Amino acid sequence: MSTPRRRILLIAAVPVVAAAVLATAEFTSAFAAEDLRAAPRTTAQALTAPAAGKPTPTTTPAGAAGAPVATGTPSAAGSAPSATAKAPTVTPTSGQATSGKVPAPLTVRELPNQAKAGWKPIGSPKRRTVTPTSSLNECAAIQGATGWQQQGWASTAKTPAIQDTFTFATPADADHVRQSLGAQLDGCQAALRDAQTKQGAHTPDATSARTATHPAAAAWQYQWTAVPGMSAPGSQTHHVYLAQDGAVLTVLQYSDMASAGQGNSASPAADADLLTTLAGSLALTR
Repeated sequence: MSTPRRRILLIAAVPVVAAAVLATAEFTSAFAAEDLRAAPRTTAQALTAPAAGKPTPTTTPAGAAGAPVATGTPSAAGSAPSATAKAPTVTPTSGQATSGKVPAPLTVRELPNQAKAGWKPIGSPKRRTVTPTSSLNECAAIQGATGWQQQGWASTAKTPAIQDTFTFATPADADHVRQSLGAQLDGCQAALRDAQTKQGAHTPDATSARTATHPAAAAWQYQWTAVPGMSAPGSQTHHVYLAQDGAVLTVLQYSDMASAGQGNSASPAADADLLTTLAGSLALTR
């Protein structure tokens, strides 16, 4: 029997009492099917020293120029999307290791679309047990971390946001994982459409785009009619923000759910501003 891979799961468009599970529960793919019967979920996280200059918004869809770089996390049934790339195995490198100090998560005032979303924290930041592989969403997974902190928030519409922060043995390890996650997320459209096809969707409609870039950070969004698995089913826009500084990498994720009356709450310019905030929060811990 294979060892189950730990997954990061969020609860979307469900009652607040269910969302509170985020603050205390950890899930593995072995229990995903049972968990999904209780409530649908959606997911969320990553950074290196920011270079001078302002993040650059972009609206070029990922995968528009040829075949996407593919990877994927397991579906609810435990099978991975038919993407060809996967998260690399990272063995802590030799050389000077860092203390891996974990920065505080963003404040509610720093979260995207706070004026309308009304984000409130779900408990306090939690230290999670590091596992060999942690799936961030349907498209990307992380390996080789030495530490993991998680913070969740719930909006007034009962939709979630989550920030996962990982530490690594060396800055080189963190940078390697950041670049791998970027490639995986650039190939998200293929992974999502494959998941839709496997769940019997007649017309896979997932689209994915990198919306902002930075020397050590990037933002993506994908729009799709989600199928059961790591996301709550239904039409939605999912937002992913990744940043790295030294040996620390953080990922912030949230979803706009059509079922909650939400449209796309972000723009390329807003995503670029959020990357500056996210990178700045990491730089404060150096």
